[in-house]
Amino acid sequence: MSDFQITTGGAEVGGFDEKQEPFFSVVMCCNRDEGYIHQAIQSVLEQSFSFFEFVIVLNRCTDELYESVAAIQDSRIVLLRTEIGQLSFNLNVGVNSARGKFIVRFDSDDVCHIDRLEESHKIIIKDPETDIVAGSCRIIDVDGKVVGSRVLVQHDWRSRLAYANPFIHPATAIRRDLILSARGYLGGFQSEDYDLWMRLAKRRDVKCVFTSFPMIDYRVSDFQSKGSRQAYAEVASYFLRELLIEPGFKRLISLIVSVFKVFLKSKK
Repeated sequence: MSDFQITTGGAEVGGFDEKQEPFFSVVMCCNRDEGYIHQAIQSVLEQSFSFFEFVIVLNRCTDELYESVAAIQDSRIVLLRTEIGQLSFNLNVGVNSARGKFIVRFDSDDVCHIDRLEESHKIIIKDPETDIVAGSCRIIDVDGKVVGSRVLVQHDWRSRLAYANPFIHPATAIRRDLILSARGYLGGFQSEDYDLWMRLAKRRDVKCVFTSFPMIDYRVSDFQSKGSRQAYAEVASYFLRELLIEPGFKRLISLIVSVFKVFLKSKK
């Protein structure tokens, strides 16, 4: 295979016109299937809001996985393949290839609420200055059983970011030109979103709308990198970077807290 492949789906579905720019570009990256990817893809294709494209970036994956996804016949799918198995790189590939006004993040082991795009669209239309729609989620286990939830409310996300991640990355919709103006995803193997939020937080013009609507069912499994020592260490390195760039007491406290999390909260 070549280093970079682009494939579009087959039959036109849902009245989507490929010549028009879609409102949303759902971007999903995957390098292995733990048995959930087809359910995840189907939950996107069944959205009640149909004016979107679905950019799937398979990276460092098997031919079997690529072929199984390539066989799905839907004109809204743009299937990409790369040989670099690093999430932030592949997210940038997806964002760069996307045509939608908003990038909707999604992971290959989660499930989209059928009205996710519809609800996001309503929020944006109500307030056109919205740059980020931050959704809530239900939490499911490996079998799809609901075991909890995370409900977000409107808050000062910039202040909260100093101590914890106020977003659920795969439940967000982000204005594409905002990501591009921030120079895309830059940091980490497992915490690329935290780095993006930290850089966007410096801009006072960025407007985020939090909603209690459960955009996704967020799957918790042993295969996830969430909570790993590497992820916490990467976040600590971002705070060290910011402290060195602009020294201050609050930044020092944030660094100390993040370092403690590496040893006290991370999975070994």
